[in-house]
Amino acid sequence: MEELVYTIVTAVSDQIGIMSNEYILIRLSLVYRGRAVPVAWRVMRHNSATVSYRDYRALLYQALLILPPGHRVVLLADRGFVHAQLIKFAHDHNWSYRLRAKSNTQVRLSDGRVTSMAEICPPKSHAHFYWNVHVLGEGIGPVHIALANPKAAKEEPWYIISDEVTSVTTLDEYALRFDIEAEFLDNKSNGFKVESSKLDDPKAISRLFLVIAVATLHFTCVGAEVIKRKCRRWIDSHWDRGMSYLKIGWGWLRQQYRRCWPVLPLFQLDSEPDPESATASRRQAATRPLRCWVVANFGGP
Repeated sequence: MEELVYTIVTAVSDQIGIMSNEYILIRLSLVYRGRAVPVAWRVMRHNSATVSYRDYRALLYQALLILPPGHRVVLLADRGFVHAQLIKFAHDHNWSYRLRAKSNTQVRLSDGRVTSMAEICPPKSHAHFYWNVHVLGEGIGPVHIALANPKAAKEEPWYIISDEVTSVTTLDEYALRFDIEAEFLDNKSNGFKVESSKLDDPKAISRLFLVIAVATLHFTCVGAEVIKRKCRRWIDSHWDRGMSYLKIGWGWLRQQYRRCWPVLPLFQLDSEPDPESATASRRQAATRPLRCWVVANFGGP
């Protein structure tokens, strides 16, 4: 998929512990080459990661102003974002969506049966696709759903609601949402260590995330340019790329002036397909089984 015409925006809420208080960060980010670049966010005091549409509605309109027009947008969101108002917003602004539902979400199938996602969960390694269903409680429909049960024992089933007819491609698209989890890791122990800031005010924390957002974009742009110029091994001695673009850019900037390396573009993301995708070590890549699904379709598109 070309990023020029296919924009993945992923939404997630995450609790951040700073000092003795718990805050929640709601963030919309743009998926880019294995990581996510922040687009809009809100920090608020909250006692759980569950949010309402009212809590993040303003972020959606901010994203409309920031994202360039004419691109195809696909919204990916984790459990807790299955709201009728969000579906309506996506429909009104021509956004596609892949929303993960909870196991107890009630659906009415195309044949009229009413059941829960968990009750029709397929066996391990199977993926079932239902078309033209309605999500009860939120009054959403007709939509399409994808239910997939990974082979690994520790992985939970996926229940995905989509505006487009579901297939294995739906699962591949939703998997991109996990790139924002790596973004949170960069914010915390793997990079900026936001939890050690000692800030205790939502507005101050939000300004801190503004600085982090600018730094994330800057480092990622520099990392992308390093790859484009085939200079990655100046930073990373491994044969295959294992570091993120953010980490490559960070490493370049730390050594740039001391080693008299060229100054690379500050805020310019390359829109071409990733020329050097990140991989695990060759040993891990060789032993990690490919995910294959036993597929079944239910209901006509």
